[in-house]
Amino acid sequence: MSVITLDTFLEHDAFNALDRQFARKVASEAAQDSNLSGHAAAIVSVMLRRGHLCAFLDEPPDLGDELPPLMNAWPSIHGWRADLMVSGVVAEDGDTFLPLVLDARGRLYLHRYFEYERHVADAIRKRVIDRRFKVIVGGPGTGKTTRILDELAELQTRNPTPRIALAAPTGKAAKRMEESIRAGGLGLPKSASTLHRLLGSRSDSAFFKHHAENPLAEDVVIVDEASMVDLPLMSKLLDALKPSAELVLVGDPEQLASVQAGAVLADIAEAAQSPAGKSTPLGSALLTLQTQYRYGAESGIGQLCKSIRLGDGDRAVSLLSESNFEDIRLRPLPARDSLDQALRQAEAVDVLRQALTLVGTEEKEMISALGRARVLCPTRYGPYGFEAINSLMEVELQIEKRFKPIVLTKNDHALQLFNGDSGVIVYDSRTGESWAWFQGSGANPRKIPVVSLPPYETAYAMTVHRSQGSEFDRVLIVLPPGQHPVVTRELLYTAVSRAKQGVEIWGDRQTLREACSRRTKRHSGLVDRLR
Repeated sequence: MSVITLDTFLEHDAFNALDRQFARKVASEAAQDSNLSGHAAAIVSVMLRRGHLCAFLDEPPDLGDELPPLMNAWPSIHGWRADLMVSGVVAEDGDTFLPLVLDARGRLYLHRYFEYERHVADAIRKRVIDRRFKVIVGGPGTGKTTRILDELAELQTRNPTPRIALAAPTGKAAKRMEESIRAGGLGLPKSASTLHRLLGSRSDSAFFKHHAENPLAEDVVIVDEASMVDLPLMSKLLDALKPSAELVLVGDPEQLASVQAGAVLADIAEAAQSPAGKSTPLGSALLTLQTQYRYGAESGIGQLCKSIRLGDGDRAVSLLSESNFEDIRLRPLPARDSLDQALRQAEAVDVLRQALTLVGTEEKEMISALGRARVLCPTRYGPYGFEAINSLMEVELQIEKRFKPIVLTKNDHALQLFNGDSGVIVYDSRTGESWAWFQGSGANPRKIPVVSLPPYETAYAMTVHRSQGSEFDRVLIVLPPGQHPVVTRELLYTAVSRAKQGVEIWGDRQTLREACSRRTKRHSGLVDRLR
């Protein structure tokens, strides 16, 4: 088999320094009869970095429209398998510890991720059989919180003093969950936490305090916003549950998947839908909520979400272009040189300006003001990306320089502050000091000196990924022009569904149609293993 040399292969723009280093390391340890082991290692490394659990070797990986092919002639899966099975660095199952695993269906994994996937599938299947696993899925406003309350009420009838843990992937999602449950009036449990806090994260370590040998004491763990949970974290959560514990996952599988590898909730939901239409044990554990309660017939947000979810770009454009709905609208993308002026006049920005300057000095009001409005950007860089938009808004909205919304970008376990937590910095002109306020446990806000904070970003605007787990009254979405692989149906749906009262989209109609038609599909074997 004639293939390009590894050095030439690694010159491709898709690979970064880590991909190249890993590929050369694997190739150096492979048998001389193998010509493709380094190539395979580079491919699985870049695919993992892009959120996939594995690489399908039967066809070239999709690395984006802007990238040229990796090879002029892609080897057949038989050619890959014949080469890799003599390499001494690729196993056919996870029982043999080698750097890579090539399964029977031509999926290539890093050994660790093969083990994560197999463990998650095995653990879920066992819990389904024992009736200790449940999944509740639905879009915005379909009553997921009500179902959680129903689950808690049922638990209390079976056990008056159940040990229950409420958790979510991020701090802000956990706080939203806690507030919703408290409003339900059941009284149990008292608070929600991040998954990392629940499992007992340790600084600078991938290991947690709780695991199979030291399981959680809780009888039931309910995880909200489960679409954001990546495969390694799900594996460690399942590992930390005691055998008698029940796990309930709640979320929207149509939203963006986790930032890290995997789309676990979406894979579970897909696996529960039997191809033959037959009832399956996993299917019986899945509850799909479809009735829309949040948006009435006069609201366009719910209909827009549905059109995007179904990939109907023409319908989405039609809804946005009609004057029948006051809560959704489509505006042309402003020119780069007039972007600051357009932002100054945007309704969502005006709402945020009023929220940040007119709430007074009451800490609770300042924190709640963060939920009034936000600008969401699909991309981070470029003239219409998060960084540029955020900079323009910071100039516009810091007239009084008293309040500044922020979002944390790293964890601080000592302060119990976590990546994704939202807060507001307040400057006290009397003392010259700056303090950051965050939602604390219960209704009481937390006050932290700014100098003590972990790294953070100003958050007048946010990336759509950062906005997951949040809700805002009004949202402005800035769609960059041209084709962007990251601007997908899932991203657009996530952005629109952050809004409760109004959505405004800046962009052209064709960009919107293409976003609705472009799907994000994470490569995985979890669906097959669950079935």
